Amino acid sequence: MRDDKIRPIVGLDIGSTGLRAAQLGWDRKAGAYRVERIADQDLPPGIVEHGVPVDTRELAKALKRLWRAGRFRTRHVVVGVPDSTLLTRQVELPWMPPTDFAAALRYQVEDVLPVDPQTAALGYHVLAEVPGEGEAAGSNDNNRILLVSGDRTAMENLADLLRRGGLQVDSADSTALALMRADQNGVLRDGTGVRAIADLGANHLTVSVMDNGQPVLLRSIADIGGAAATAQIADKLDLPIAEAEDLKRRIGLNGPPPEVAPLPESSVFGALPSTGARKLDERAEVVMGVLNSWATTVVSELRNSLDYYRRATPSSTITRLTLVGRGMDLDGMTERVATQITVPLTKRGPFLGLEAVKSASKHIPGDTRMAAAVGLAMGRPR
Repeated sequence: MRDDKIRPIVGLDIGSTGLRAAQLGWDRKAGAYRVERIADQDLPPGIVEHGVPVDTRELAKALKRLWRAGRFRTRHVVVGVPDSTLLTRQVELPWMPPTDFAAALRYQVEDVLPVDPQTAALGYHVLAEVPGEGEAAGSNDNNRILLVSGDRTAMENLADLLRRGGLQVDSADSTALALMRADQNGVLRDGTGVRAIADLGANHLTVSVMDNGQPVLLRSIADIGGAAATAQIADKLDLPIAEAEDLKRRIGLNGPPPEVAPLPESSVFGALPSTGARKLDERAEVVMGVLNSWATTVVSELRNSLDYYRRATPSSTITRLTLVGRGMDLDGMTERVATQITVPLTKRGPFLGLEAVKSASKHIPGDTRMAAAVGLAMGRPR
């Protein structure tokens, strides 16, 4: 049973375009999480690139502004690590009691990782216990795990940066795993079938697949996030990045809403409908051309990822695809995915269906930018 008086913790998502933070509480009566405090802080280009801090001084300042805006009750955080910087794979290792297994992990994966385990920060998620066979049954059981590996120096540098921002890192977590947790309201449930999540951020498309609550596929595709489309628009129209981003958001894949003009009058037939096609200015046409070409690439990569899973597990059927990330919130993007991916789609609300206290409800964003931070806040150190 969860304790609603456990020490609070904040999920912190560091993205290329902004910082997002969420603090959750546990509603014992409802048996569910609730959102207690949230905050987000936009970042100008160049402070964080591909999830990696570049201008650490400005980022530390932004973190302090974020905490003041959120008025969080703690400085303890679970920080998200972009999956583009992580190596994930399924492996089977000899079964041990949990404490011994964790202690021996670094020595058991020497032949599995393409890097020296001594230079890696390692984490894992147990997928299943695989029983031994034959006479040795019980003595050669294995743990099937999802192994997650990141660069230890990069992790230590991130922790040091957060300390300079006045924060204490309790743990780090894969952003994709956090989204899986958030998609199931904090519990990786059995009996939920096969579900997928597509997260389209500024730099990457990350596709995750869960089988009965367990992560079975994590794939991150670089350089096709929303920033790539913005950069193309800026280049074609010779605009600053900020102005190109604004145009992208206002125009979307389908163009700006049509202007309503007075209908021509006829003394015989009354009001006659206009037969003229909607006219777009040159900038709108350029933006739509860029976005539709970009969307084709994104949807193709998403389809390829889902097809890869289907080929590996032909007996499985993906029953739901959840779309998150500001790229998926772009006008017309959901419709594009729906017409080309034959999987039922869901779009989660800003708080992923969780209740929020009144003070947090005042700051509800109009998109899913808080999803990863909410999922991170659901994860606690072992």
